[in-house]
Amino acid sequence: MKTKTVLLLAIMLGLFTYCLPLYAGSNKEYHVEERTVIKIPIVGKISTLTSSHLSGCKLKETTSFKMHNTLIKMMSDSDGKSQEVQLSNLCEELQWSYDDETETYQARSFEDIRQDKASYEEDNESQIDMESDQNDIDDLPRMSRKIMGYEKNINGFKAQKVRTLVYREEAENPIIIEEFYAVSVKPLKKVTDAREKLARELGKGDDAVEGVPSFIEAVYDSIREDEELERPEGDIVRFVISLLDDDNDSIFTMKYDVILAETIDYQADHFALR
Repeated sequence: MKTKTVLLLAIMLGLFTYCLPLYAGSNKEYHVEERTVIKIPIVGKISTLTSSHLSGCKLKETTSFKMHNTLIKMMSDSDGKSQEVQLSNLCEELQWSYDDETETYQARSFEDIRQDKASYEEDNESQIDMESDQNDIDDLPRMSRKIMGYEKNINGFKAQKVRTLVYREEAENPIIIEEFYAVSVKPLKKVTDAREKLARELGKGDDAVEGVPSFIEAVYDSIREDEELERPEGDIVRFVISLLDDDNDSIFTMKYDVILAETIDYQADHFALR
């Protein structure tokens, strides 16, 4: 089913985050810190931390990835840790990323990235059964959803809680989804808009999933809109998805948190590549 496919995408994602008018002025920057923690039996705990800085046309994102399982860490050359840094200039349409061969940061144009993406998709084109996919749209799981009250301190935010239960076929326990919405988190909104703009400029399309907020939008887009799926105003500052087996043991949990969202004075070193 389409909804199940999108929920499965959440798990797979967990296993592995207008020019000037859109952004802050050059004397200010938006700084957002986001943490995602995945827990899976045998694999153990996986965590990511993404630090985003946005000012003018520049968006720099640093994502740190860590595997906490001792055995996996022992088998890894990097002790289960890795880091990815990308700096994008949406006005000049350039993106810098680390090149392992030269051991330096190299700039590429958005046009080159789009062409590479198009070539890859052409080489990996597959046949899709559109008829069966269309039938799946009407085959949705049973759901219950409740918009609840406010919780005063979700990482410093006052946020309204929404709880959704998705009942899977032949499973006693539902998938539990909890969302927490905070009003007027301007830095988070600005960074999310910049990510979506960047995704479109790189040819990823409107349905590209860029981080957890974008994933949540994809979930809602895949489910019929009705009164049960009404959402509070604001931005999601916490998102939790949990799967339990028939013995109430955890199969999978993913918890996303916005742990910091602030507007600060511009600092050039925040956009430097080292």
